[in-house]
Amino acid sequence: MVWSLKGSDAISGMAVLVGLGVLMAGACLPAAADELFALEQDYFMDLPVALTATRLQQPLIEAPASVTVIDRQWLERSQARSLAEVLRMVPGFLVGGENGNRPIITYHGLGEQFVRQLQVLVDGRSIYTPTNGGAQWGSLGLSPDDIERIEIIRGPNSAAYGSNSFFAIVNILTRHPAETQGRQLVTRLGSQGVRDLWIRHGGTTPRAAYRLTYHHQEDDGFRGKQDQRRLDAVDTRLDWTLLPGVTLTSHLGATQGQKGSDGAASRMNPPRTFERQTEYVHLELHNSRDPDATYRLQYYYQHNDLTDEYIALDLQGNPFDTNRNSRSRRHDLEAESHLKISRATRMVWGVGARLDSSESPYFFDGLDWVHNRLYRVFANLEWSPDPRWLLNLGGMYEHNDITGDDLMPRAALVYMPDESHSFRLVVSRAIRTPSLAEEKVRTADGAIASGGGLAPEVIRSLEMGHHGHWAGGRLVTDIKLFRNKLEDLIQIPYKVLYGIEPEGEFVNAGGMILQGVETQVTYRPGSRVWLHGGLSLLSSRSSDREARLQVESVPAHIVNLALSFAPSEPWLMTAEYYHYDSVRWIDDPTGPTTDAGDGFLDLHVRRDLGSQAQAALSLTDVLARGYDTRSQGSLVKPNRRSTEVYVSLRVDF
Repeated sequence: MVWSLKGSDAISGMAVLVGLGVLMAGACLPAAADELFALEQDYFMDLPVALTATRLQQPLIEAPASVTVIDRQWLERSQARSLAEVLRMVPGFLVGGENGNRPIITYHGLGEQFVRQLQVLVDGRSIYTPTNGGAQWGSLGLSPDDIERIEIIRGPNSAAYGSNSFFAIVNILTRHPAETQGRQLVTRLGSQGVRDLWIRHGGTTPRAAYRLTYHHQEDDGFRGKQDQRRLDAVDTRLDWTLLPGVTLTSHLGATQGQKGSDGAASRMNPPRTFERQTEYVHLELHNSRDPDATYRLQYYYQHNDLTDEYIALDLQGNPFDTNRNSRSRRHDLEAESHLKISRATRMVWGVGARLDSSESPYFFDGLDWVHNRLYRVFANLEWSPDPRWLLNLGGMYEHNDITGDDLMPRAALVYMPDESHSFRLVVSRAIRTPSLAEEKVRTADGAIASGGGLAPEVIRSLEMGHHGHWAGGRLVTDIKLFRNKLEDLIQIPYKVLYGIEPEGEFVNAGGMILQGVETQVTYRPGSRVWLHGGLSLLSSRSSDREARLQVESVPAHIVNLALSFAPSEPWLMTAEYYHYDSVRWIDDPTGPTTDAGDGFLDLHVRRDLGSQAQAALSLTDVLARGYDTRSQGSLVKPNRRSTEVYVSLRVDF
């Protein structure tokens, strides 16, 4: 691949949004001239903080990583139905779909239906699935109105969060119940059967605050496909003050979903409907009585049940029953301590243990429950010998049943010549542990049987970056140059699953170099205008023939741009544009390369109806043409894009 912004489709799509932006900005500037610089200076100089980069709270300008923070205002502007739509506005993120109910989300490359190189956390709870790996985005069941912020670490970070924090981390932080008091109702109706409903109730007691949310989502997926979805979710959060400075936070939730699937172009994988259930319990104990020595103890349990039974046809056309049911369980316990050693030195350290278990008659034929036990120790030291210099040294040691002992170190040096600029140099090593299916699979038909002994995937990363505040803080930029060396990539035998080859196994084969430059820009010229954009220019290469699919899974560029402005007080208009260059999805080996065509353009208009109600009109995929993710000739039937419309109403009472 080469670094380029090429193709008339990409240029025409970008031109549409640029033209739209000019029209919107031109319309708002005369009306907003008196208010363009009316905001107080401290509004612009509020430095956002990051909690995820090192587990230490620090201003973004000091973070030893490329960080994107999606705050409450961003979430409210987006009017998104799902987090997948929000993440399209994060630089370097590649977002598509296997069908209408299974989003595919990855960072830079290696995209397939189970993206295993991305760590996703909800309030510190990993939703990584033990059986196949990856996150089940379509079954998350989390209301956007319950989210306070999303922190995305755009780069490897196993030093802070362990194996599988390989390419990036998405850390979703929910709102404190004290901020969501009263009752709220959100409803949404639209084309393609969109029928959404959120109901929330929040309250307080003398020593506690709580929130209860019910969430229902329903739609018909892509046109012409059997990929309908119905999801019901219940989520609760209780924050209880046991003693001054000591709090107990409990999260409980459950989701139940029904999803349609067109299957693959094979009689052995026919169209059908399957069900997925998820439940979790998450407890956190915080002790912050001494601000220089705080402690956190966390435990969570979650399980995922998939019910997928159907009748398939063999090569001779004879019907037979197929059972692809699976169950997974995860117990995780972690203790963490934050210490202020001196005025110039801070430290965080901790220990943890995890038990992953899975059972499936299809993936683990003849076996009962299979397990992977993991133990970890981590630490990060932050030292500032001078106000201009900041040194971060840290890492994580893990031991698990699959790969044994693994060490994931990181060293970062940050130089801040003044309060508005910082330069960073980061060196790190991260790994991805094989999933239980990759390590222990033995399918019922004997087509795939793992020999075990897989090594972890390894990424060695070098990053140089600059974070800057300009024009009194109204313009914030972040740019990085990076070089990642990937080793021991695990090859996935999808040709066996689709009947192209009779048998195969998961193996470590091949490596690649992934490098590039990536920038992020946020501009707030006044109270009525907000602009956010990102550009990733990527290059990948390999001398290993076995890594061809991995190399081709990296697009040459990814572009995103969001523009929001308020022409008058009750109105808010938002436009979001997203484009990626040609890419071949790893689990689509015989299909052609695909791209975003003219790109994805979503338009939203919102109006406040008093202080307690809002109405919005949304048009999604305005530039719809062609197919999403997988194209004609693919093993999976194409997802035909179309422009959709829905209306939303939000009431607080």
